[in-house]
Amino acid sequence: MSAPAASVGHPGRCPLWSDPAHQAAITAAYDSLCQALTGPIAPLRLVGGRGSTAPLAHRVRELGRLARASAQPERAALLRWGALPVAVRHDLLAGWYGRAA
Repeated sequence: MSAPAASVGHPGRCPLWSDPAHQAAITAAYDSLCQALTGPIAPLRLVGGRGSTAPLAHRVRELGRLARASAQPERAALLRWGALPVAVRHDLLAGWYGRAA
């Protein structure tokens, strides 16, 4: 079985959902991803091939819609986190906890 999405590259480590700094970083990363969705190469970047680890564009938008509708900042951060590609999650975790050994 694969590792949970929150701990990719950092076993046992995940965002602190109630931490405003983590929420802000996740939101900023999500907003950057949404900007990439509107670019001319977005279909290539987000659909990729069969082995792509990037989320599908419609999934990114749906998770964002659910996050905006949520009255709970922790839940909104979790939904946006689910829309982020693994590499972006890994970079955020590395920024918060340092690089995995």
